[in-house]
Amino acid sequence: MSEAFAFRNALGQFATGVTIVTTTDADKAPVGVTASSFNSVSLDPPLVLWSLAKTAHSMPAYQNSGGFNVHVLAAHQSDLSNQFARPGDDKFAGIDWTLCDQGFPLLPEHAALFRCRTHFQYEGGDHIIFVGEVIDFETSDLPVLVFQGGSYADAKSKIKPEAPTEPGIDLSRGQFTDEFLLYLISRAHFQTSFPTRRACQKLGMSEPEYFCLSLLSMNGSLPEDEIVYRLEHTGHSPDAEIFARLDRKRWITRGDTISISPEGRETFIKLLAHSKALEEQILKHFTDEELGQAATFLKKIIDITGSDIPELW
Repeated sequence: MSEAFAFRNALGQFATGVTIVTTTDADKAPVGVTASSFNSVSLDPPLVLWSLAKTAHSMPAYQNSGGFNVHVLAAHQSDLSNQFARPGDDKFAGIDWTLCDQGFPLLPEHAALFRCRTHFQYEGGDHIIFVGEVIDFETSDLPVLVFQGGSYADAKSKIKPEAPTEPGIDLSRGQFTDEFLLYLISRAHFQTSFPTRRACQKLGMSEPEYFCLSLLSMNGSLPEDEIVYRLEHTGHSPDAEIFARLDRKRWITRGDTISISPEGRETFIKLLAHSKALEEQILKHFTDEELGQAATFLKKIIDITGSDIPELW
């Protein structure tokens, strides 16, 4: 192993955030690069720095534009980081970017943003160090993307959460607080299912009808009594006329068994898209480790409480 390669590996042990720095070239075309060299310099005046290899194709743009925007990437943006790290002329393809009032590209999402006016440029060996004066900044609560040892990672706080100051439930007074676990689970379900319930209402679809279509979409054809049996525990047990209503709406086909129709599947896919869109927004706020822990936790609750409940899907 060469000394230069060993030195680079040693530097890689230092975990850094990941940024995309954008500016414009002489033709006002958007320019962007992925950089992990971002760091703070001063609070008063507010200064930050980052560096770029002298051989970079985009070097003239950063040297002459007079400013740049630094986007600190969120944990779910590793693909975006890779897109801007690869050589190429159209790194902004497929991105709904805009221009700030300085005329530099703004990416639509980030964990933090620093809009900068170029303050100094220094030679630093095979790199140019750019020092920017921060003229505006934004932050969000998205977890940040980290690069360490040649691969991406999630940043996780070591701060221990405070213990609840009150018990979750007080039987003597018949009250519960927002620390009550079952309340939290119920409220999370209520809030995350709201977009789908609202979409169902607009279609004139009841919740039992939605559950029937869900069951048929996941399992294929089923006898009527099997559908009723599987849905009895959900609180949305089908009534005697539900299959006739679904048939009239052309959402199912009836025979010896019940099947979801092409029209029913198309309608269900539209409803499922509401849930998927919300899921994508929620997942951005959690690291992979947090999501894994949450899934394990919920599956364990399902196993503990569901021994006498039939499988829905």
